[in-house]
Amino acid sequence: MYLNQLKDSLKKHNTKVLFTDYYDTIVHRTVHPNYTLKLWAKFMIIEFGLNISIDALYFIRQETVKQLCDSLEKNNVEIPYHTLMEAIYIRLVNNQLLDPELKPAFFKAFESIDFKAEASVQYGNQDVVQLLNDFKAQGGKVYLVSDFYGSKTLFQKLLNHHKILDLFDDVFSSAELESSKHRGNIYKKVLDTLVIPANEVMMIGDNKRSDYDHALKNKLQAYQLPHSHYIKKNKRNALGNDYKKVKHEVNSIFKNCKKSDVLPFTQYIIYYHFLVERLYQKCKKENIKNLFFLSREGQYLKKIFDSYQSFHSMDTASNIKTHYLKISRQASMQINLKAINEEAFKYLKKEYPQLSIYDFLTFFDCPKTEIKHISKALNTDENLIIEDFFNSEIFEALKRNDGFISYYENHRKANVSNFNNYINAFDANIEKEGMHLVDIGWGGTMQESIFGFFEEKIKVTGHYLGLRYIYNIKEKTPRDGLIFSILPFTTYNDYMLMANNQYYEQFSAANHGSAVGYTNAENDFVIVKHNAEEKWLYDNYIEKHQTQMFGFHQELLKKLESICYDQEMIQQIISKIALKTGLFYKNRTLKFIETLNSGFYQNIGTNQVGITYEKKEGDSALKLLKTFILTPEVVFRYVTKFKPILYQKNKVAAFLFPSYLIYFYYLLNKFARFKVLKSFFLLKSTYFKNA
Repeated sequence: MYLNQLKDSLKKHNTKVLFTDYYDTIVHRTVHPNYTLKLWAKFMIIEFGLNISIDALYFIRQETVKQLCDSLEKNNVEIPYHTLMEAIYIRLVNNQLLDPELKPAFFKAFESIDFKAEASVQYGNQDVVQLLNDFKAQGGKVYLVSDFYGSKTLFQKLLNHHKILDLFDDVFSSAELESSKHRGNIYKKVLDTLVIPANEVMMIGDNKRSDYDHALKNKLQAYQLPHSHYIKKNKRNALGNDYKKVKHEVNSIFKNCKKSDVLPFTQYIIYYHFLVERLYQKCKKENIKNLFFLSREGQYLKKIFDSYQSFHSMDTASNIKTHYLKISRQASMQINLKAINEEAFKYLKKEYPQLSIYDFLTFFDCPKTEIKHISKALNTDENLIIEDFFNSEIFEALKRNDGFISYYENHRKANVSNFNNYINAFDANIEKEGMHLVDIGWGGTMQESIFGFFEEKIKVTGHYLGLRYIYNIKEKTPRDGLIFSILPFTTYNDYMLMANNQYYEQFSAANHGSAVGYTNAENDFVIVKHNAEEKWLYDNYIEKHQTQMFGFHQELLKKLESICYDQEMIQQIISKIALKTGLFYKNRTLKFIETLNSGFYQNIGTNQVGITYEKKEGDSALKLLKTFILTPEVVFRYVTKFKPILYQKNKVAAFLFPSYLIYFYYLLNKFARFKVLKSFFLLKSTYFKNA
């Protein structure tokens, strides 16, 4: 209705030139206007790794604007954009929040980040845009005249984003002209610049004072668009809760992952997504330039990280370089082997005390013919499992066998040389920067092996989805678990998220086999072997699973872009998702678990296929029950496996498993401990430390 009235008014006054407002005229925001500044703060923190909260940086910008308004005697939209940037920069440097050396990058990114924040929440008013197009097609001229805090170039980027830049003959920003519609002094400047009489111009916009009253005072024609609806909308958008917003969006993905046309457990993408988000932010904060994603889980993690970086990067020139390093526990040990009389085989002794000659020699990628020859010389069955293998007579005899010694020495020296060539083939200054490894995790075996390969001279840092074990951490081998960790101590959420850790591995499986050693073949440094069960599982399930997960990852990128949240919020949300995932199983999910178990392959030791569940020594039923009553999160790794195990043995018992009762007990226990009882204790015991 109002557009028809506007069209009639344009004809009546024989208008030749249109000035148009921007906000709530040709575009609208999905959020309160000031929320875009919070989004700016969010993206600035990510881009520069600032050690500050979103709200704090938002307040810095707001206080800066207020101070400039007082000192320059201007209103908030009349402050020159560069002056604003300079003032914010000074505050950040003064409070040691930003390195002064980053000044050029800061100024370069500032406008790009303002654009990203604005573009993420804007949508066009197509009816008004069409009216402007029609007016332009009839020979009229259209100019954008808006009270806007940004530069002319920022305005042009936004118009280009909406694909309407060509609609405007020119763009005028209040910050650029240091005058505004709000005070009415911008109109004369624009008219003088264009050298056109005021009576040929009509101003359209939604604000009565700025777009109507002041336009009439400056002898322009004016038309006010309906405004009350957007005032009410902005008031509503000022209310809300970021935690509820992000929880709603993440849970909507979780629900979609559980639909019948989607493979079970695709919700694991939620953990992968926030792993790479935290990793990206950590890289920005610590100025990490190169990441080495370790095979095989690193192949998929690298894909998600690259996608995340592509979506959020402000400047491709400063992108973090990502590399894929094919390695495994088995391969990583080959590059650190000492002479046979010096090598202690500590890992094998600890993890696989019972081995056969075949198992042991296969670890060194020894050919089957050579294994038979050595076994025959030792007068033993190559497949005989030997108790306490490394303290056996057979092992001592093996270390004296000329055939084994010759193969072992050639093997270990070749692997060191070939791996060195492999590392040097990557475009990274490892000696200067050290190595930053990314993997699913659990302890850091490969990290320590690579550190040993460098003779403990080069710092090797591990960034893992999870840390469950403390191995030989040194000053130059720091590591962290970005989704869960036992360091510095295990929290409630850590316990919940570390259950079913084998799924983190399987759902990020690669399309190739395990690295078992290194070769000098040109452009192919790695010897890879693919287990048949694993290959079948990947080809028939995991590849499709990963494709579906990647689609949900891309949805998360878009859904979460315009929400200001922190990782403490996310940790609460994903912990709750882990609880639901670990307790509520549909029959098709339980069948899928059986399929997964058949393809879980250990590429070291006895090469066991499938998953077995064992209690820790000393975990009696009574002790576990007591722990469940007091701190149920500690035994969640057992609780989550009850129903799948019951399903294998008795499907009726699995159906009767009281999942909902257990779920509500977890909620009740957490509420009682952390919301009620914790406040009564000065010294927090084990029961209350895991906030």
